[in-house]
Amino acid sequence: MRERLKRIKELLSNPFDPEEVIKELEKLLEDIPKLKREELMELERELPRLRSLIERNYSIALGWLEELPKRIRLSKKV
Repeated sequence: MRERLKRIKELLSNPFDPEEVIKELEKLLEDIPKLKREELMELERELPRLRSLIERNYSIALGWLEELPKRIRLSKKV
């Protein structure tokens, strides 16, 4: 599990290539029922860090989309 978390963190260093991260996160979700108590506790400690990395990547890769309507005014002409 530690190796998977380490791999996910490494993959999250590139906000423009989410496919591998998604695959690793899916594998992690599948493994959760099989984890030992200690591993679950470690995962619980790491989840906030993973979340912050994912949010950072979203902001870098797609945050400009949220600002777009504020920067340019689009209007319909009928």
